[in-house]
Amino acid sequence: MLRKLVKQLAQHNDKARSVYERLYPPNAREWAEALRKEGRVFHIGKDCSILPSAKIVDPDYTWIGDRVCLGSCTLICHDGSIEVLHQRYGMKLDRIGPIFIEDDVFVGEAALILGGSRIGEGSIVGAGSVVRQNIPRGSVVMGNPAKVVAKVEDLIRFWEAESMALPWAHLIA
Repeated sequence: MLRKLVKQLAQHNDKARSVYERLYPPNAREWAEALRKEGRVFHIGKDCSILPSAKIVDPDYTWIGDRVCLGSCTLICHDGSIEVLHQRYGMKLDRIGPIFIEDDVFVGEAALILGGSRIGEGSIVGAGSVVRQNIPRGSVVMGNPAKVVAKVEDLIRFWEAESMALPWAHLIA
């Protein structure tokens, strides 16, 4: 009952939202839906899952498709080194690129997605990867810089065989 009351207050008051989030931390689906409904990111599609620990540094330049799952990753569109160049050399520059994450993408723990990147539909970005380019649809990428290591279809076949070899495979089926 108290949770419901605080949640209703949180929908209309920023302080109440802060209290609600501390008392009842949202799960990944609730957080994604809150970001979507409140317009805190340029675009977030439906049925997404975004951990509250994911950092979206430049939300106005970030486009997230449907059924995207973001682990505790970081999305950065702006190049912060521009400030150092301005201070040291007096250069007045800006460097920014949007991030597009198409439908049905998973981005793993501690991955870093940099501006100017597009992650193709149905792709998987492995934990700790650094993406600074376009990822073809249906790709599995890993590393720094992220490189295509497999196609999702190949990974599915491998995991199906691996799952069937488990002693509890009958429970999975």
